[in-house]
Amino acid sequence: MKTPYDAAIRVKRREVDAMGAAINVEMATLNQIDTRRMTVRAMMAREAAVAANDILMPNHAYMAKLRAEQVKLAGERTWHDIQLDRLRQEAASAFGSFRTIEIAAEDFRDDAQRRQDVAEQSELDDSCAAALLNARKVLRKGMAR
Repeated sequence: MKTPYDAAIRVKRREVDAMGAAINVEMATLNQIDTRRMTVRAMMAREAAVAANDILMPNHAYMAKLRAEQVKLAGERTWHDIQLDRLRQEAASAFGSFRTIEIAAEDFRDDAQRRQDVAEQSELDDSCAAALLNARKVLRKGMAR
């Protein structure tokens, strides 16, 4: 059954779906950042091991570059964590609104069904009452003869 809430439900459902997609994008970005951070850590460990074996090999600039990349990645991770938290809060709010509208639509359907049931019962009661009155009339006519 259609309700006055159907359009709002569709809009909110799209909003919730869009939020889910945005959350998935942020999570994928965080995974990429974490993978890159692990790669940089491994590169730093390898470079430190090579430098430990060869004291004449200058690696200060390279290690400084890797440390700067680590700091940059940590900053990006923090920013994307904040974005993910914000998106999750927005998604929770959007889902709450969606559920509220959905419940209102269910209540509307239930109320419409209840009204239909009452109308059918009233019609049946009226039909039974009319049949009873007709039966009484017939009975009275039969007794009057």
